Amino acid sequence: MKAIIIYFITAIISYVATIPPGPLSVYVVDTTLQRNIKIALWVAFGGILGEMSYSYLAIEGVMIFDKYPTVVHWIQWAIIVVLLVVGIITFFQKNTKIESENIAVKGRLLSIFKGISLSILTPALFPFWIVVLLEYKKYDFLKISSISDKISFVAGAETGTFLLVYTYAFIANKKRDLIFKYLSDNRLSKLIGCIYIGLAVWQIVNVVMGG
Repeated sequence: MKAIIIYFITAIISYVATIPPGPLSVYVVDTTLQRNIKIALWVAFGGILGEMSYSYLAIEGVMIFDKYPTVVHWIQWAIIVVLLVVGIITFFQKNTKIESENIAVKGRLLSIFKGISLSILTPALFPFWIVVLLEYKKYDFLKISSISDKISFVAGAETGTFLLVYTYAFIANKKRDLIFKYLSDNRLSKLIGCIYIGLAVWQIVNVVMGG
């Protein structure tokens, strides 16, 4: 039962966190429009395989906290710095028009490989999942303590991402102009910037209160 709860809550968090568009989302939309939604979903599948490494590394990172409590303080501050930098850069980045790129991928393997390479371009996922896992540790029903818990967490993270990217592909398949207008909206950059800055501030409060 605990593993199921971890899976669904993580999936919801992942879905919401993926709403601001990233390289994977934009490429999936382009692939849907220029090729077809089937190839786009293979790209998305590759994307979640790449993102899987970040969510798993985050789990192992939190486990290290338990083994070496003396390093927790400094690692938490390092994560805060990363989140602040990513948030500020994202918030103030210029609104550049998203243009369609020439989509060359056709086969499954190339599509999967492209998805993997695009997901690796989002390193901020690692500190994001670290923060989520640190919050999970406060609740017994969410604390990762077994292999099944780890599997549920990683699966939930990838499910949420895949469903959101699929949502983009589905809408793009129906409403081309609408999806590109949405992806080009500068307010989304400010939104994700605020999310990362908010996470950093939340972590500062936790570190200060806990220290």
